[in-house]
Amino acid sequence: MKHTHSGALRRNALALSLACAAAPALAQDAAPTTTELDRVMVTQRTEGYQVYGTNTATKLPLTLRETPQSLTVFTRQRIEDFNLITISEVLQQTPGVTIQSYDSNRTLFNARGFAINNFMFDGIPTNYTTGAGGNSILSDTSIYERIEVVRGASGLVTGSGNPSATVNMVRKRPTETFQASTSLSAGSWDYKRAEVDVSGPLSKSGRVRGRFVGAYTDKESWVRFQHDKSPSLYGVIEADLTDSTRLRAGIDYLKTGSDGGAWSASPLYFRDGSRAHMPRSYSAAARWNEWNRESTNYFATLEQQFGAGWSGRLAYNHRATDTDSLLLAGSNTGNWADPVTGLGLRIADTYSVSETREDAFDLYASGPFQLFGRSHELVVGINHYDRDLDTIRAGITSRPYNVAAFPSIFSWDGNIGKPTTYNNGIPSSTVNTTETGYYAAVRLNPIDPLKIIAGARYSDYRTTTDNYNTDGVFTSRSARTTAHELTPYVGVLYDLSSSITAFASYSDVFQTTARRDINNQLLDPTTGGNYEYGLKADFFGGRLYAALNGFYMKQDNVAELDPNGGEIKLPDGSSPYIASRGITTKGGEFEVSGSINDHWSMTGGYTYSYSSNPDGSRFASTSPMHLARFNTTWTHGQWTLGGGVSVQSEIYQMQPIPTGRFNANGTPVTATGKMSQGGYVLFDLMGRYRINDNLSVGVTVTNLFDKVYYRNVGFFNSGYWGEPRRVLFNLRAKF
Repeated sequence: MKHTHSGALRRNALALSLACAAAPALAQDAAPTTTELDRVMVTQRTEGYQVYGTNTATKLPLTLRETPQSLTVFTRQRIEDFNLITISEVLQQTPGVTIQSYDSNRTLFNARGFAINNFMFDGIPTNYTTGAGGNSILSDTSIYERIEVVRGASGLVTGSGNPSATVNMVRKRPTETFQASTSLSAGSWDYKRAEVDVSGPLSKSGRVRGRFVGAYTDKESWVRFQHDKSPSLYGVIEADLTDSTRLRAGIDYLKTGSDGGAWSASPLYFRDGSRAHMPRSYSAAARWNEWNRESTNYFATLEQQFGAGWSGRLAYNHRATDTDSLLLAGSNTGNWADPVTGLGLRIADTYSVSETREDAFDLYASGPFQLFGRSHELVVGINHYDRDLDTIRAGITSRPYNVAAFPSIFSWDGNIGKPTTYNNGIPSSTVNTTETGYYAAVRLNPIDPLKIIAGARYSDYRTTTDNYNTDGVFTSRSARTTAHELTPYVGVLYDLSSSITAFASYSDVFQTTARRDINNQLLDPTTGGNYEYGLKADFFGGRLYAALNGFYMKQDNVAELDPNGGEIKLPDGSSPYIASRGITTKGGEFEVSGSINDHWSMTGGYTYSYSSNPDGSRFASTSPMHLARFNTTWTHGQWTLGGGVSVQSEIYQMQPIPTGRFNANGTPVTATGKMSQGGYVLFDLMGRYRINDNLSVGVTVTNLFDKVYYRNVGFFNSGYWGEPRRVLFNLRAKF
């Protein structure tokens, strides 16, 4: 049973009205899509490994070299060359981004010491909760033309968030001529996947165009008991309503069903203090475990070209995400197994259901203006989202097992009785988050080699939590936070030559807090400032982009317990807090992307990043200080050969570790120690043979030398293994 929100009547109003607006146009003729509109809106299709326009960082149409921040773009060809099926696989190849897996279904993305939670659909901001507490679903890459990752703070376009990175997922558009393609893949752990993409005109004039993309993945895993199925569907219609007006509307749908997924990782120590070396297939999950996630996006975009080079864009997205999970695992939390019997863990279990409904839009206009005899560019806009996250009243009523005793980890086969559950279909709580941002940015051209980008965003942010009783009746409102924040942005670029540009920039972002001071006043939001400086360049006639930069980030207004608060309690029973200085991050990056010639393409980079707490101790030790990723391909005749390398330094976490001594009651005596994974190197290979102009076969091999390593350490006294060597064969055909 789905819970119906009070605002349900307005949820799809904009999408429906824009879609209906297209109907009268189906009986008219109009000119094809204008090149200028594509350029300003940055909707042109990508070719090869290079992209010549992006507006993710500032909303201004800029090249990579003109953007005064670190920016990586994955083009369609790059995604297909390396068979990158998921957003996670894309981010695994992104310079400066690290991946932490807590188990087989929860993944956290980090950049510069902070979690990545800002995402965009076609430039419309949204927010995903990933990591240990997240059960979010990220789309299949089959529906995207390109994926852009801006590292550092991006508050000008997103407002709230972490100073880590923003991921913009740009959907495929219909093409003006008919094209179709299909792809079949098969490989390790009974991996099977089929994909189809059909696009072209829907009217004789070509003024109305459509595109359909479908994909289905069915796979096992190196983690025992796990079996995943994932259908993905995408449909979009685009119409030229007039010579200067274009409307696009569509839907994308993704469902992931994971049976038997691990809800834990491998223990690192036994109760006597000896190291536990479990196989990479280890799982303490029940075979009946279920992780089900379903996501549907309805979207519509109206683009208008005005006179004098000005264009405007109104984009809307409605996101509906439903999740439910019934999970059991042998818990490593405060428990250690016996090295001989394998006994000693407890059972952890849960049944949880949640629903997310979000309406978001982005409206902006951009174009040139004249000042002091020179041409400059301006963008002004507003974006907004309203999101409800419902925690549905659901749980476990009875269990055919004893939670105090998990069977031996050495003989566990996943077979255990299934608990009885309930789902009332109504929320126990609803977290409502709204944010409205008014933004503007200008690019000034005072002299030919000098460009100055300056902008600001004013954000109204609010979040509240409504609580309900077992009958679904509202009982209380809690955790209310508000913010009215001004977010500045400034960048300076100076062309040292026709191919090299020096730049420096400042951007920031904010996070609200529900903490209050001794006077019961909300603390100001935490702000994260990002300073960046360096060189950007184009080589080989613009084919190859390169950047060398340093960065410095700092947090302010971080909530800490008030040392003078003593035993004082605020009206809601909480303790008073004060605002203090937070985390600082220093580092540098080198990145390259594009082609040297028609045959040789390359992407990748190296990042050094060190984050420290105010007392000087290291922060984010589960992210490596050194990270290098490079991929390259070479095409000769019918063959394309390539590969990649990923190098990262040590990661670690401080955790309680058994000392080998025991208390009188038999429990282990522990001491804080360092759980670590040393630095390692991973190699990948790819190859493709073009049988003819329409048919090719290929293979990708990840972790070529089958390196054994932990992808995450220390989470609940455990470590999650990295993926073993994987081989995927692929057949692609186009028509």
